[in-house]
Amino acid sequence: MSHHQHQDGAIEEIHLPGPTLVPMFTAAGIALALIGLILSWPIVVAGVVIALIAVVKWIRDVREDIEQLPTGAERR
Repeated sequence: MSHHQHQDGAIEEIHLPGPTLVPMFTAAGIALALIGLILSWPIVVAGVVIALIAVVKWIRDVREDIEQLPTGAERR
């Protein structure tokens, strides 16, 4: 977490999430499902499964990340 100081002296904490490959797997799963529409239904199913697993992981990661952020009372 980094800090940014405003001209009036207030300090704002800037939070950036860590690097992850989850968005890449989500995109790959969606792409595979779309390609599967042309080629074969089992490929569609595989793509949807990959995308759903990645989205669930992504949501869990974001929830854990949000829980670690300080609340308003902890910032002061």
